Amino acid sequence: METFSGSYLTLLLIGWLAIVVLGAILGVKQRITVFRNYNDLGLAFLVTLSPVALFYIFSFVTGGLDTLATYVIIGIEALLLGWIVIRTFQDNDSLVLALVAFVTKISLSFLFIINFLNFVAPKGETMAKRASVRHIALTFLLIVTPIVFTLVKKPEGLFNPRRVMEYRGLSS
Repeated sequence: METFSGSYLTLLLIGWLAIVVLGAILGVKQRITVFRNYNDLGLAFLVTLSPVALFYIFSFVTGGLDTLATYVIIGIEALLLGWIVIRTFQDNDSLVLALVAFVTKISLSFLFIINFLNFVAPKGETMAKRASVRHIALTFLLIVTPIVFTLVKKPEGLFNPRRVMEYRGLSS
């Protein structure tokens, strides 16, 4: 059996990127629903953050990651993904459009959270490498954040930025 070579991996990456770009374009044009509302956006972000947060919680509480903790993390992740899959299929008319919306939703949330974490706490051996990682992450966030917020169909929900600003008394 042959292993993946660089060309197959490159084709896979190009195909994935094409689906995400297509999903973003269709979402901006309101042909598909990528994020139903800000709660849906928060759920998609939670899919990326929950394994990391649960790993740290279990490591802190038990001193390491054991088999039970791994099953709990996988179970919670499966429930969250299942919930997102159901919501995405409810919001879109066809199976193909729902799959495009799902891939776009999960990909953008993963890339957003990873770059946000790289901006807040960059990794690198030297200060120059950390600064470089932070600059790349900030550039990505400056480009992708408006796109992600444009893909939210209804500006309502618990994670609505306007609602958060009003709650804190920061908006007029």
